[in-house]
Amino acid sequence: MAGCMMQHLDTALITAFVERWQPDTNTFHMPFGEMSILLHDVHHILRIPVEGELMRDDPHLDVLKLDMHDLVRVPVDGPVGGKWKSKWFLNGGIHAEGLLVRGREMKIRDLEVQTYLFVLLGSTLFVDKSRDRLRPAINVFLKDQRRVAGYAWGAAALAYLYRQLGMATRVGSKSIFGCLTLLQTWIYEYFPLFCPSQILQAPDAPRASSWVCHRFAGGDDARQRLVQYRQMLDEMSGEDVSWTPYG
Repeated sequence: MAGCMMQHLDTALITAFVERWQPDTNTFHMPFGEMSILLHDVHHILRIPVEGELMRDDPHLDVLKLDMHDLVRVPVDGPVGGKWKSKWFLNGGIHAEGLLVRGREMKIRDLEVQTYLFVLLGSTLFVDKSRDRLRPAINVFLKDQRRVAGYAWGAAALAYLYRQLGMATRVGSKSIFGCLTLLQTWIYEYFPLFCPSQILQAPDAPRASSWVCHRFAGGDDARQRLVQYRQMLDEMSGEDVSWTPYG
């Protein structure tokens, strides 16, 4: 999965679409109607399970702390101002690089696998504003490794992206998180006007890995692209959409 994540994101293009997101309906409002990212898109774009056991849990902070103690085998400081504060935990997040190092140090295979999965999922599907810190709730679904493959990870990733899109539309918000590879690839698949070149892949390969994305310029160039993207979206019709991108 990590291999299909885009190294270069077009923040101007993503912003142009975020501006059209309506949290009440979880859809992009286009000049010709509404569109949204659906589970079958997740399946084709990322090739991760969209069916299976639903990930429904909202553990208390104390439970999360105990789970993390069991994982890294180090003392967990008490909450400071309602947030964690220690070498491992800061502002409710777990240091990603330190977690990987700790997993290798313990030389316990199950814990090493668990820490690897924790970092993999936290840095691909469930990215948040801390970037180098992971959401502790992810670990709840990794403790029993026999169940990991049975979870509907794709459905969870899509729900999380919906939530992040909604948060990004709020007044004062300047960024968006979540699996932005999913969002950008979805744009490329359905809107040929924006897509870069594509390489031939095996039929069962993640579609995200087929798009050739180079580094996108920032600053004034990004602002100019945003203006251009907005105009293109304003003038777009249903004929500009590839309605069946996966065949």
